[in-house]
Amino acid sequence: MSVVSAIYASAAVLLVVAGAAKLSKPAPGVADLFGFRAPTPLVRLVGASEAAVGTAGLLVGGPAAWAVGLLYLSFAVIVLRAVLVKAGSCGCFGRLDAPPSRVHVLGNLALAAMSFAAVGTDTAPVQAVAQSISDRPAVGAALAAEIVLMAGLGLVAFTALPEALGARTARAARHEAGTLFRSVPPPAAKPGEPVPVSGGHQ
Repeated sequence: MSVVSAIYASAAVLLVVAGAAKLSKPAPGVADLFGFRAPTPLVRLVGASEAAVGTAGLLVGGPAAWAVGLLYLSFAVIVLRAVLVKAGSCGCFGRLDAPPSRVHVLGNLALAAMSFAAVGTDTAPVQAVAQSISDRPAVGAALAAEIVLMAGLGLVAFTALPEALGARTARAARHEAGTLFRSVPPPAAKPGEPVPVSGGHQ
């Protein structure tokens, strides 16, 4: 399995995870992407579609890669809109979520590109991993672990990383504001002059 195919497989796994999260614990934040309050059944329908496309991508491979790529491309456009309107959350992973960010947009574009690049692959990811395990069990197990690890890193990049970057930016802004508006100490009194007393009368 090539590097492109492995990344594509991890993208399909991530779709299944995102879909399952919406099905089990739908978050109302997904409505912010579309500009209206989406009912829970609609959120679950979106999740079921994601899980179905991701599963097809793992089992079918090449032809389903178009659907996976188009889904990630549409996610990039939708999340970019959410970033521009400063939506609080995208609900992309159910309750496990973070504010939409440019990291999320770029990640979706990258996974879309990898999925489109994998369209010409003849062997589906699940079949490729199973064949690898049959031929060389250690190599096949390492390949499966690599795909799962990349999917996990993608989950972190889409959830924890934007939140951490947002918190860091907020801290930096507070620090800068505190630096700009520091209190100025009163001038020192010259010898022979009375020392000013704040809050009272002389």
